[in-house]
Amino acid sequence: MTLASFTNGAEIHADNLVILRHLARQIPLRQPKKVFSDQAGLYTAKSRGRGLDFAEVRQYQAGDDIRTMDWRVTARTGRAHIKLFHQERERPVLLVCDLRSHMYFGSRNTFKSVLAADITALLAWSALQAGDRIGCLLFNDDREVDLRPKTGRKQVLKILHQLSRLTPNQATDPQQRMQQIMRHVRRIARPGTAIYFLSDWLGFDERCQQLLYPIRQHSDVFAFAIYDPLDQALPPPGHYSLTNGRQTIVVNSHDEQQRRQYQQAFEQRHSALQQAMRQLRAPCIRIATEQDPLPQLRQGFGLTPIAQTEQSGHGAVR
Repeated sequence: MTLASFTNGAEIHADNLVILRHLARQIPLRQPKKVFSDQAGLYTAKSRGRGLDFAEVRQYQAGDDIRTMDWRVTARTGRAHIKLFHQERERPVLLVCDLRSHMYFGSRNTFKSVLAADITALLAWSALQAGDRIGCLLFNDDREVDLRPKTGRKQVLKILHQLSRLTPNQATDPQQRMQQIMRHVRRIARPGTAIYFLSDWLGFDERCQQLLYPIRQHSDVFAFAIYDPLDQALPPPGHYSLTNGRQTIVVNSHDEQQRRQYQQAFEQRHSALQQAMRQLRAPCIRIATEQDPLPQLRQGFGLTPIAQTEQSGHGAVR
C-alpha cells in the first residue's frame, strides 16, 4: 500500500491529497460525546441534526426545517420551537479552507496553505468513511468555491481538485474578508451541519464572532488555527530576507524589545481567538507547520496517541 504523508514544501499536490485517504481511519469524525482541545478545554459536544432519536427542543431560528416544529411547545409558549434530534447517518459536513495570500507562507517544512489543504483533504476522506454528506467552501482574497454537501467519492475528488487549483490573489482587508466569509457560511450552513474551519484566522474580530454565534446555535463548529513558527516569534538575532515571489524585505531581529512585542502580539491574537471559541463552545485546535500534523489532530479531537509504527509515514510527497 502506498504510504500516506502530509506534504512538505510550498505547493498543494493533488496526488498527495488523494493519498491522504490512507490516514482517514486515524481521524474518525463521528466522535464520542467528549471532544478535547488544549485551548477550548474538555466538554460535551452535542452533534445535532435530523434523525430518529430526540435530543432537545429549542426556539426556532431562521433556516431551521419547519418539519421539525414542536407544535405543543409552540402553542404553550407562544413562540415557535423546533425539535432537535441526534445526528442522522448522513450528516452534512462543511469544510471551510482559507487560501488567502497570507496563508502562502512558511519558514519550516510547509506553507500554511499546504497544511490547510492537506487537513481539509484528510477530513473529507474521514467524512466519506463515516458516510457523511461532504461540502466545502474554499476562499482566497476575492473568490470563493462553494460545493454543497453531497455523498460519495466523486464529491471528495471534486473538492481535492478545487483545492489544488485555487490560487492566491492580491491581498485585501483581512477583517472585511473574514466577515464576508462568516456571512457566506451563515447562508449555506444547514441546521445539524458539522463545520470544520481551517485558517490562520487573520482578520477574525469581534464582528466575526457575532456572525459566528447564530451558526454555532444550530451547527457544530471546529476551529483549526494554523500557524508557522515565524508567525509566533522572530528568528534568532540577525538579518533575514523574506519574499513573496514579487517583493523582498529584510527583517532585522536584533532588537530584543521588538522580539518580545512581536511574540506578545501573536499570543494575544491567539488568546483572543481561543476565548471567542470558548464562549461559542467550539473547540479551537492549534496546528503548527513544523510539527507532525497527525498527533496534533488526534490530540485536538481527544483521541489517544498512536504508536509511531501505526502512523502511515512522515516523509514528504513532493
